[in-house]
Amino acid sequence: MPFGDTHNNFKLNFKVEKEYSDLTKHNNHMAKVLTKDIFTQDDVIQIGIDNPGHPFIMTVGCMAGDEESYKVFKDLLDPIISDHHSGYKPTDKHKTSRT
Repeated sequence: MPFGDTHNNFKLNFKVEKEYSDLTKHNNHMAKVLTKDIFTQDDVIQIGIDNPGHPFIMTVGCMAGDEESYKVFKDLLDPIISDHHSGYKPTDKHKTSRT
């Protein structure tokens, strides 16, 4: 787990149906992609739950804690990265001034 697991004691009583947030007024990429199945990945999405974003500026709405997060939370992060970067795919390579 890329983050500490001390919060998992709380998750013993966690019910997605009870805790799932109404994100209909959120303007961030995470809110567009989030499903109840992904909702349990709260370490990554909490920033987007707490901050709905700006009404005129689409924010990202999630945060990967480290490199491993991109593998662990691939189902959530790949569509967000693609949406935020106009179709950037996991197989694409970042272009630098050297390439």
